[in-house]
Amino acid sequence: MFRLIRWAIWGLVLIVFLVLAAVVGAPFVLGAAGRYLITEHPLAHADLVLPLSEDVLLTVPEAARLYHEGFAPRILLTRGPGKPGRADLLRRGIRIPDAYEDSLKILEGTQVPREAIQTAGDRADDMVGEAEEVARFLNGIPTRTVIIVTPKSRSTRAWKAFEAALGPGIRLIVHPAPSDPFDPATWWRDRKDRREVVSEFQSLADFWLADQWRKLKRKARETVRLPRL
Repeated sequence: MFRLIRWAIWGLVLIVFLVLAAVVGAPFVLGAAGRYLITEHPLAHADLVLPLSEDVLLTVPEAARLYHEGFAPRILLTRGPGKPGRADLLRRGIRIPDAYEDSLKILEGTQVPREAIQTAGDRADDMVGEAEEVARFLNGIPTRTVIIVTPKSRSTRAWKAFEAALGPGIRLIVHPAPSDPFDPATWWRDRKDRREVVSEFQSLADFWLADQWRKLKRKARETVRLPRL
């Protein structure tokens, strides 16, 4: 049922989007869609830098740069989802580095000292899981500000996911990786970017629906706890 509702809403959003593109003008609407996916906040000093585990070749070098420029004294890594088939290859004695190991190698190569690197929790299957792992790791650790380094097209979703997981007590600075080639003004001309934008809007729709479901369940629990008059 939930999946049916999700696809119904996603289909409605897609229809509205296509109508607007036809009526208002495709480049304007498509460009607005691309710009919506990008959230960027002014850089400021933070307690730590968190490069997302997706596209570590983009996010981790930027995290290292921010560390060396004094924006934060620590870099926090997460363990993203494992590569399909990797466990089977390991059983056969064939080791394929995962995103976490690649991140460590990049930080070592960019001369970030090991004592400045921390690792949060277990593997996460998606961005929401990654945000929840970070929230569990930071629980009890005094943290006021976190810089999140993300791919450009995932920055808005990252902001929403981490804001929901970490709560209002931690200031988030979302910083899209400057080396990311994604261009919000021309994304529809590139096949990879087209797939990325469609996938990202679907992920945003999934996040919104799941968030609404959580709020409904929380409201129901609070209603049950209300004292009877």
